[in-house]
Amino acid sequence: MLKVGLVGVGGISGAHIPAWEAMEDAELTALCDIRSERMEPYPGKRHYLDFEEMLEKEELDILDICLPTYLHADYAVKAMERGIQIRKTSLRLYEPSGQYASLELG
Repeated sequence: MLKVGLVGVGGISGAHIPAWEAMEDAELTALCDIRSERMEPYPGKRHYLDFEEMLEKEELDILDICLPTYLHADYAVKAMERGIQIRKTSLRLYEPSGQYASLELG
């Protein structure tokens, strides 16, 4: 059984969470958001307010990033450094100049 963590319990996560719960070979075990009230509807999951703490305490196989696009790359890199697979098809890498480049993932 694959263990899944999700960061960003807002808009799009409303579609992602039921999809993970419907999967037979994956279990959504942990949620992370800066607003604890967003995680309250999911009492069967472990809740984190701090992303680094979630990465430290959970043994995740997959991270589902449901954050604003400009945050994806930073969170993805932190997870990949720990050997966690990312559920995204592309990442936008933002530069201080305001420009960005897209990195397509296989």
